[in-house]
Amino acid sequence: MPAWRDKPAEKQNFTKRRSAEANRALIDAAHRSTHRLYCDALRFWRLCGQKTCRRHRRCCGEPTACLMRGLPAVPQAARLNARQEVIAGGPRRQPPATHVESVVRQSALESVLSWRFVT
Repeated sequence: MPAWRDKPAEKQNFTKRRSAEANRALIDAAHRSTHRLYCDALRFWRLCGQKTCRRHRRCCGEPTACLMRGLPAVPQAARLNARQEVIAGGPRRQPPATHVESVVRQSALESVLSWRFVT
């Protein structure tokens, strides 16, 4: 019998829970990535002062500040179109990294913007 069959299967502990800090960090990361997708869908990189954003044609800086700065100039119809694009994964059609991110993507823009990050 080959030696690789004699090795025990690696057991994973699926009942392990995240701590409150780890859970909050996961939710914060999901909101930041959703903010970045909104910035990309609304093409805020065109008006950005950072050269890297214009060069890469995507938000490379702080997405929350960029979104708060540019959102008042966006009409409601464009916001609805951006929400559909964010649900689909943005212009690059990125799949959600976690289940939390997929839930945040599906929520309304107002609830995404009302999230308060832990500093």
